[in-house]
Amino acid sequence: MTDPRENRRCNKILALLPRFIENDFTPEESAEIRDHLSSCPTCQTEYESMSRLLDTLDSLPSVGVPASFKDAVMRHIPPSRTPRKP
Repeated sequence: MTDPRENRRCNKILALLPRFIENDFTPEESAEIRDHLSSCPTCQTEYESMSRLLDTLDSLPSVGVPASFKDAVMRHIPPSRTPRKP
């Protein structure tokens, strides 16, 4: 990633990786990302790391939230103000 254009390309690809991992692109878009990953070791390493992380997160059990949680959060949010009319 020494060429500024390639650096911008890598930044774009890295930002798209979560959606790519979740298969959230058309086949054409996915092919473009795969092409970049096959030629860029830095992005390929980041992709592999992110894939492992997301797999680990997906394997964790869900945690229940107490019914009172929403009320406790809402008590800490200031009420919205109505804008004054001029």
